[in-house]
Amino acid sequence: MRMPSLLFVVLAVALFASGARAEPSAPATVAEDVRLLGNSFATIHPEPFRSISEQRFRSEVETLARQAPSLRPNELLVGLLRIVALLGPRNGHTGIFPLDPANARELHPYPLRLYEFGDGVFVVDESGDLGLVGSRLVAVAGVPIANVLERVRPLVPHDNPSSLRGLALHYLLVAEVLDGLGVVDGAGPAELTFERANGASVRVTLEPLAPSAYRAAFADPLTGHYPAVLPSAARPLYLASSAKPLWARTLANGRAVYVGYNAVIPPTPAVMRTIDRLVRGKSVRRVIVDVRRNGGGDNTTYWPLTTLLGSPRVDRRGRLYLLIGRATFSAAANFAAEIDRYTRAIFVGEPTGGGVEAYGDSFRVLLPSTGFNVYIATRYHDRRRGPNDRRLAVEADVPIDVTSADYFAGRDPVLERALQGL
Repeated sequence: MRMPSLLFVVLAVALFASGARAEPSAPATVAEDVRLLGNSFATIHPEPFRSISEQRFRSEVETLARQAPSLRPNELLVGLLRIVALLGPRNGHTGIFPLDPANARELHPYPLRLYEFGDGVFVVDESGDLGLVGSRLVAVAGVPIANVLERVRPLVPHDNPSSLRGLALHYLLVAEVLDGLGVVDGAGPAELTFERANGASVRVTLEPLAPSAYRAAFADPLTGHYPAVLPSAARPLYLASSAKPLWARTLANGRAVYVGYNAVIPPTPAVMRTIDRLVRGKSVRRVIVDVRRNGGGDNTTYWPLTTLLGSPRVDRRGRLYLLIGRATFSAAANFAAEIDRYTRAIFVGEPTGGGVEAYGDSFRVLLPSTGFNVYIATRYHDRRRGPNDRRLAVEADVPIDVTSADYFAGRDPVLERALQGL
């Protein structure tokens, strides 16, 4: 899906189509904002009622519009988020995004970066010297984390369960969302409970940050702020080299070629020549392409790589591997789906965060009274294997759910599995 910039900082490269712009309008009340939201979906989105009936959708919109004048601002925010998420799966590009710098009303995240591993939700980065990295999040304001996530998930735009898993924690960190849900009282300091690696429990009161400060604290070199990705790190390999859009090297004493593909932008002729030369190596038995940190870009630019991977020297069963995950989104998910359709690649990791079919190329509508922008998909992207393909994601042939112990030790069981047997 075509995107304007790799540094757009709401959901990084993944979310906003070129030409997205504010729609001029003049509503002056919160109720009119709600109705504008509902009408915009009906007129802009290519298929808004695929997962919900039009009757129920319009009923939910009208109910919220009637309630809006009596709701607190954060309760109304939660109501708006819920309306947007009613569109269901395949709609990860359609939403109100907390860190959108174009929002007139700012939302304030707590100063953490969270990630859900196979063994729980953990702090993987922090702003300031909090000493919480490596700790498991247990509760927010005394509410168990599982219960908080259960309340948050119906508010989160997503293509499939994998992207929902990646983004839900981002919405959970927003003070106004927690207040609107009744998890905390007010959008100020909140007490979070953590469990340290030694089993000790600790309660910490955190102040939320301004969105600009949060973006600056957690921006990645290529993707800006993209909540589904793990932060750059000294190791493993795919995190250590995450600032490079496309690169390659040999592993396993030259028996494997590893291609890191972190952004869907036009590849340079030089890097394509390097990849082509490496895969021709006489000792090469495996070609591994890693898109676990690729949030998307321009899906008209990956054809040189798909052409090379589909060539007879690469496209053999047991020779080509694709490493995928929840952060493989938008144009990167398009790429993964193309590889799935046209090659014999073996997929390792998690299901892609982007859909096999999805709605993208978003158009921005300003809700002037509440101050939020809602992004509404304008185009349907279909990369299914055929009309009977009901998958919401490219699934892994070899599923691996990384644990916190793997991550904090710098291990990469996904790449290890792709190298197994060499």
